[in-house]
Amino acid sequence: MSTIQQKTLRLVQLALLAAIIVVLQQIVIPLPGGLTLSLVLVPIVVGAVLYGPSAGAVLGGVFGVVVTVLVMTARAGDLSTMMWVANPLVTALICVTKGVAAGWAAGLVAKAFKKHAFVGIILAAAVAPIVNTGIFLLGMLTVFRNVMMTFAENIGMGGTGVIYFAVVVLVGINFIVEFAANLILSPTIAAIVKAIRKTAQ
Repeated sequence: MSTIQQKTLRLVQLALLAAIIVVLQQIVIPLPGGLTLSLVLVPIVVGAVLYGPSAGAVLGGVFGVVVTVLVMTARAGDLSTMMWVANPLVTALICVTKGVAAGWAAGLVAKAFKKHAFVGIILAAAVAPIVNTGIFLLGMLTVFRNVMMTFAENIGMGGTGVIYFAVVVLVGINFIVEFAANLILSPTIAAIVKAIRKTAQ
């Protein structure tokens, strides 16, 4: 396959992954106990493993923009709406930055373990939700600390400690579920990557 064909195929594949991200961000799988599961990080990891940190960052950016639009239109939950009202610029910055950083970090990890591809995929699938959630938590514990505690009061948890509420209540179990799902799906990600690489040969 010529260089031009490879570049064209890469653009098509990245566009397809971006479209999948947009669709998946609209689909939230309900779990017992009011929990939800989103698989939107999976295509980001696929792109990051296939084409490196820059592609992961671009796909993460798509994810961040979609999240920002959902927040702007009050379709991302009450806390996100409160954040937008309090500081729309920083809210958008957090939404986009956490997506870009998650994709970029996944790509870096996969690149570092290029000689051990499957290990690299597992670690990339693990690091993406850690970075994504970590940046969100950082924003909640700094810029949006007061917003978060007002939200806690609104849901009857006003006496809860800031760290406990942020880490355990806001992201705790959902993060664990999504982190585990990414790891469980690592073989699937590996199979997708292998299949796409074959088409590029």
